[in-house]
Amino acid sequence: MAGIGLLVWPTQVFSQTNGEVQWSSPQFLGDGWWQSIAIDRQGNVHVGWYGSSDPKINEAGADVFNYTRRSLDGQWTPVNNVLYTGTGGLTIRNSLALTSDGMLHLAFRSGVYHSFASAYGLSAENVHSWSEPVAIDDTGYYLSMMADNQDVLHLVTSERLKTGVKTGITNAELNPCILCHDLFYRRSTDGGQSWSDPVPISIEPTTGSDRMDIFQGASGRIYIDWDEGLDWYIGRGNAQDVRIVYSDDDGLTWSPPIILDGGNLIDRKPIQIAAVELRDGSLMVVWRYNTDADRNIYYQLSSDIGKTWTAPQAIPGMVAQIADDTTLDDYNLIIDKIGTIHLFAVGQPDLQSTSNAALFDVAYRQGLWLPPQRIFYSNDQRPEWPKAVLGPQNDIHLSWFIRGTGRDPRTGKKLANTDILKVYYSHLPGILPLEATQVFAPTRTPFPTATVFQSLESTPTPFPTIVVVDTDTSVQTEDQYASQTLLGGLIAAAAFCAGIVIFIRMRRGG
Repeated sequence: MAGIGLLVWPTQVFSQTNGEVQWSSPQFLGDGWWQSIAIDRQGNVHVGWYGSSDPKINEAGADVFNYTRRSLDGQWTPVNNVLYTGTGGLTIRNSLALTSDGMLHLAFRSGVYHSFASAYGLSAENVHSWSEPVAIDDTGYYLSMMADNQDVLHLVTSERLKTGVKTGITNAELNPCILCHDLFYRRSTDGGQSWSDPVPISIEPTTGSDRMDIFQGASGRIYIDWDEGLDWYIGRGNAQDVRIVYSDDDGLTWSPPIILDGGNLIDRKPIQIAAVELRDGSLMVVWRYNTDADRNIYYQLSSDIGKTWTAPQAIPGMVAQIADDTTLDDYNLIIDKIGTIHLFAVGQPDLQSTSNAALFDVAYRQGLWLPPQRIFYSNDQRPEWPKAVLGPQNDIHLSWFIRGTGRDPRTGKKLANTDILKVYYSHLPGILPLEATQVFAPTRTPFPTATVFQSLESTPTPFPTIVVVDTDTSVQTEDQYASQTLLGGLIAAAAFCAGIVIFIRMRRGG
């Protein structure tokens, strides 16, 4: 078990754009990475991530999911390892969602497949409160989940779906993307106890689908955005474009893909999309190109649900970090209660900057981008994967993780802390009156009864076991934790005995 500590950062706290509120100093939550964040109807903020501060767990090579919760009064629960997902350093990508009954739902990667578990949110720090994880698919990497305003769970994954009797889908991949992952959607109307058959969102045979997000706008419309082309995990394919689909019937049917190709230029393609619905139902997307030849961060607007778009325009005041450092990073867009859009992005003030990349909040209000506000900066640690949720006072809760960069950008000297991986949190207070807290709705089914809190060190029994799926995948994944943090390069994969040799490149983070 690890405690929560406040990081007093050796730089000033930057004021918010209206000069009335400030981002809190970055707060260290725990060792690890690939965090997710969600907020319930009572204003409790839930944060989970892959990693452990327990030396015994690290020495054992166990893959665990960490959890902590911030109550409305700002108090945090102790960090605890609440789910064991396997052994061997296979990345626990994860996504949290909350329903009105107070249940906390988690979709996560366990080994090389995706799984699902739930706990009552107000006791989720207790390992015994979690349901036994169940497998959803048997081969995948990215995933994103949300609960809509009717408590339906929506899950989108990148996976290789085998042909099945139920779906009849055959998604055999071809060169240059053999064994790449495609995009599939599932929904659950009973809190994750059962899931619909997978619905193909993108199953093109020569491209992969990466870095997806699913969200619901104020209109009730549900959106999925993603990068199409390169499959980072498999190491095949090439960046092609960014895409959006939407559903007006709660995920039962989906629109054809809305494709944004960034001008269809030969030497550069858009990647790293984020999207948000404006108060009038318009759409905004943000993306960057996959090359350092153009490091602007672009935005586009559509007032007709993606039929037409404004020309790409660069967001002023910052540029993207170099392309090699953004391979697994993501942008995040949210809109607050008064219509201000916030972009959370890692970048630099300009192309001439020699400083390390920083985490910025860039606000868009009344048709104008305001000056970027820096939230986190370190000379030798790079922020990554910003994820934010909106609170009941129009406040914003933001989480991200940092990793060692390898070299001091000022001196160029090699650093010894390239394996640093830490999760942080910051809060932007709101200026609206506090809304009345809402009681949790009755649960549809009984949730696990919380027992007296025990740390894993004192728990005599192993973690809950995971329902194992019998896979027949041809790829032997090697996304081990040590390889991700220390090697950060391409890893050779397994050879086929039938005379076909496929090399799978791995980079840090997977």
